[in-house]
Amino acid sequence: MTSSSAVGLLCPRCGGSFRAGFTRCVGCKVDLIDRAVYDAGVAAIDAPRQALIGKKIVAAIHASLQACREVERALLDAGIPCMLGTDIEEGEALAAGPMKIGVMVAEDDLARVTEVMKQRFEVLVAQEGVGTFRTEAIDVAADEVQCPACGHKGPLRNGECSDCSLFLGAPEE
Repeated sequence: MTSSSAVGLLCPRCGGSFRAGFTRCVGCKVDLIDRAVYDAGVAAIDAPRQALIGKKIVAAIHASLQACREVERALLDAGIPCMLGTDIEEGEALAAGPMKIGVMVAEDDLARVTEVMKQRFEVLVAQEGVGTFRTEAIDVAADEVQCPACGHKGPLRNGECSDCSLFLGAPEE
């Protein structure tokens, strides 16, 4: 193993550099990867973050990690820089309870995000055959809420539809 950055192979686990002829990391026992492939992957991850530097960042959506990853992929595929994150400001104390994860975008891109999400929703509705696209806001603090996905009317349970469990949001406290 060597520390030269010009070497073409590296361990994806420990980051160790290897010269030609090696195929596995001697310490981690994992296959080595080509440095150019690794660098391209890092650049693909860093590019959206770099595009957001100096812009006002807002959460386009708060959801589960899996749902946020799906939305992140849809936005990146549409050419909208985004990243997963939280609304917690640097130095702000963490509140008790679960941390809200969201897909963070530049505030200037919200109109484009809305269009991508609308198109994505329409495709999902066509595939599932249920639901309609609504543009009016849902009052999640109301005693009775109509779920946009299944149409059920009733109170939310922890921010979710009590029939289909779609998370609509929790009211501000």
